[in-house]
Amino acid sequence: MSRTQLSIPVGLLVENVLTSGEPKEVIIECLQRRDYSRLLPLVKESAMDFDERLQTAADIGDDWEKAIRQGYEFKFLHINGLKRLLDFRFDRKVDRDYVQDELSLKHIRLTAEEIELLQSLIGRQWIVQAEEGSKESGLSSRIPVRIQLKFP
Repeated sequence: MSRTQLSIPVGLLVENVLTSGEPKEVIIECLQRRDYSRLLPLVKESAMDFDERLQTAADIGDDWEKAIRQGYEFKFLHINGLKRLLDFRFDRKVDRDYVQDELSLKHIRLTAEEIELLQSLIGRQWIVQAEEGSKESGLSSRIPVRIQLKFP
């Protein structure tokens, strides 16, 4: 079964609304009704234009409902989109939790489950791998990883 694929604007909308902590069906209902009053005080980025992103989804056929229910992967993701994804999904910020080295992100500490989830979201274009010489630490078994572009 192929995973739902989302564009950057729609994928980041999904990530943002998931930060609300509301149940998936509540999120879907709010977005369908285009009544964001319950979500806006709870999401990480309340300034995001939900209407515009839902219109983008409609225009290009991105199935955001299925993505919220069953998961998804990005069709394409640039480095800044990747950094926003890390912030939304894992609360990791550049220069606080990891460093950027051109088109690579280094020293991101993630659990094995987080690594697996991240790879499922970005694996079409990015490689997530444990850094050389890294060992699991006491920080709830977080492993330092590097994310870099796959090159053809």
